[in-house]
Amino acid sequence: MIPGNGSVTSSPRIINLTGVSVTTDDVSKQAIQHNVTMVVVGPEVPLVDGLADGLRSKGISCFGPSAKAAHIEGSKCFSKDFMSRHNIPTAEYRSFTVFDEAADYVRKVAHPVVLKASGCAAGKGVLIPTTKEEAIDGLRRIMVDREFGSAGDEVVVEQFIDGDEVSVMCFTDGYSVVVMPPAQDHKRAFDGDKGPNTGGMGAYAPAPFVSSRTQPTATSCCFGPKIDEIVKRVLKPTVDGMRREGRPFVGVLFAGLIIDKQGGIYVLEFNCRLGDPETQVVLPLLDSDLFELFQACVETRLDSVQVTWKDGYAVTVVAASQGYPDAYPKGKVITGYNSTNFLNNNNNNNGTQQQQQQLYIFHAGTSLQGDQLVTSGGRVLSVTATSLDLEQAIAHANQGIKQVTFEGCHSRSDIGHRAVKFLEAKRQQKSGGVSYSESGVDIERGDAVVDGIAPLAKSTNRKGCVSDLGGFGALFDCKAAGFVDPILVSGTDGVGTKLKIAQEINRHQDIGIDLVAMCVNDVLVQGAEPLFFLDYFATGRIHVDVATKVIGGIARGCKESGCALIGGETAEMPGMYRDGEYDLAGFSVGAVERTQMLPRNIREGNVLLGLASSGVHSNGYSLVRYLVEKKSGLEPVNDASNPNAPASVYHHKAPFDAQGRTLGEVLLAPTRLYVLSCLAAIKQGGVNGLAHITGGGITENLPRVLPDGLDALVSLDSWTLPPVFKWLNEIGQMEQLELLRTFNCGIGMILIVEADQVDAITSTLKAHNETSVFKIGQLIRSTTPSKPKVVYQ
Repeated sequence: MIPGNGSVTSSPRIINLTGVSVTTDDVSKQAIQHNVTMVVVGPEVPLVDGLADGLRSKGISCFGPSAKAAHIEGSKCFSKDFMSRHNIPTAEYRSFTVFDEAADYVRKVAHPVVLKASGCAAGKGVLIPTTKEEAIDGLRRIMVDREFGSAGDEVVVEQFIDGDEVSVMCFTDGYSVVVMPPAQDHKRAFDGDKGPNTGGMGAYAPAPFVSSRTQPTATSCCFGPKIDEIVKRVLKPTVDGMRREGRPFVGVLFAGLIIDKQGGIYVLEFNCRLGDPETQVVLPLLDSDLFELFQACVETRLDSVQVTWKDGYAVTVVAASQGYPDAYPKGKVITGYNSTNFLNNNNNNNGTQQQQQQLYIFHAGTSLQGDQLVTSGGRVLSVTATSLDLEQAIAHANQGIKQVTFEGCHSRSDIGHRAVKFLEAKRQQKSGGVSYSESGVDIERGDAVVDGIAPLAKSTNRKGCVSDLGGFGALFDCKAAGFVDPILVSGTDGVGTKLKIAQEINRHQDIGIDLVAMCVNDVLVQGAEPLFFLDYFATGRIHVDVATKVIGGIARGCKESGCALIGGETAEMPGMYRDGEYDLAGFSVGAVERTQMLPRNIREGNVLLGLASSGVHSNGYSLVRYLVEKKSGLEPVNDASNPNAPASVYHHKAPFDAQGRTLGEVLLAPTRLYVLSCLAAIKQGGVNGLAHITGGGITENLPRVLPDGLDALVSLDSWTLPPVFKWLNEIGQMEQLELLRTFNCGIGMILIVEADQVDAITSTLKAHNETSVFKIGQLIRSTTPSKPKVVYQ
């Protein structure tokens, strides 16, 4: 073995070749010196660098693909383009070599993304951001900061697909394919799929949600129809396509797949080798001679070999060093382990049961230090158990891993938990028992949403937060937040039928910002600082990716307005909402010192300062949708960036938009958050009141904060009506006063300020990113005894 590990003690036939470089010359010399019949290359980098080609050129048999074939793992850009050429199912993607172009693409796409450094990055070059900001930061890490070196010269940005991951490997001689049992890896470091991503903390096979043992035929394998479909749609077309392109693939082809909720198959990646830790659960189930399979592949006669697999399951659990996947210590003595005694002590059954239940040790980061076995890597070793029963295999593997100890050792205790739940549900269904999920409510999907949003919510924490998500009630300490004699201010709102557009075009990432803005902007009007926020998300069926995007937007809105997302409710209500529909409600609580409440001291001569809106915001969408869908004359069209999406009128390019955005993009622009800029202006002094311009426009909202005896005189030529409102007005042929009484018309917040403070307050607002501040009018003495009103001129 080059370079070898501590497993050398398990057999006199194993020799560690330390100090040997992985080059054609050095490896070939060692192969000749030790009379090696075949070299088997494990890692991807030597294969990508052409080691197999070099050995074959020297007449040495080698199991592993050529450099040209290994390019399917060496370049994710090549791999994705190859899949596209050969109609192999994969997620929508784009490849980039320029950071600005990649960042611009991320800003524009509606779906969440995955970032992949194209080259070999030791399994670390994949990032799964939860927000656009994280995605752009991830691109910067890969392409600008060069976190993964030359592997990041080119980057793949692909659509995130929600579903169950599974690894399917096959032996191939470049023509025939022999599929292996499907395995499921567990990437997260800790139980409950929490913690950082790793190279793999354990795996099990076969994965029951995609496989079932059947009798093999000439046209099918023994792992059921779903695996037959994967062979037909993924593995065989890949092998055939590589051969046709002059890159015949000989070796093990590894397909990392995701199966979505509808059973759709998507290829996440290809590897050119046996996967780790999947191999540790696949090979113990092989009932044929492995070397014979290697030879048959190399000699292009795989179709002549009869391959059989054992019944039952295999489970492997990894023992890792303290700190892994980050920095970890080495040289820790491994105790409680002797390969012979270990196996004997744990296989204390007899007869047939002992043959069916086996325990194996696989070494990784181990080495010998004198006569002691010590740690030398992050993933130190793994224990694999086989059994006819999955839960027995899991228990046996967990028992085995506990016998192997070293300082700082940690492992997961829940490897195979998804399979256990799947099989339990299947047994219950077969027995006729009813589960909650059968009624349409899936607790696991709800839990998955909570797990996904927990770090987002935590990122919004501020002074005063004294609880985490998951409790019966959320707690907040006003004193810790710096208040002395506070008055609490609460606000609640929704987003209205703007949600219908988001759901129609599957664009959910910003709608949560609207929810936050509608609530915190209202609280702000009282002069209050928003402290915390709670959301209510109701749907007919939870789609984890959609719910996570929506609530991720809520978290972003909270962060941008300085308030904490400290709780909420995700309700799955089949029958109340159709699949794909959801509704939102938000609840915000703020505080203001008793002596600082607004409005106050509003009087004749106060000046009105208008802050620009980002568009329609979140009111009037029933009318907007009526105008666009019934009066615009536009017919539904396909989305240019995603032709498979349902046609919609909102995919049209907005005829009035200079940026070339679609109608959907323009109309879903999130409501502006005015909290930080207006709080700064209030703190400076001279602000007597605010009005949040929502449904009812300036006409209905501004009078709500005026005392009796005063009217607002608003000059309509003091700001320019934004193009979206002009277009809506044109297709609706609305009266000007009706437009002003329905939409914000370009003004999202109005400040009522002292005349001598106008310049100072304007400067403060602009310093806090309010680039468009308009002096739109003033307060005048009312000439009639009616309630306060707006007078337009």
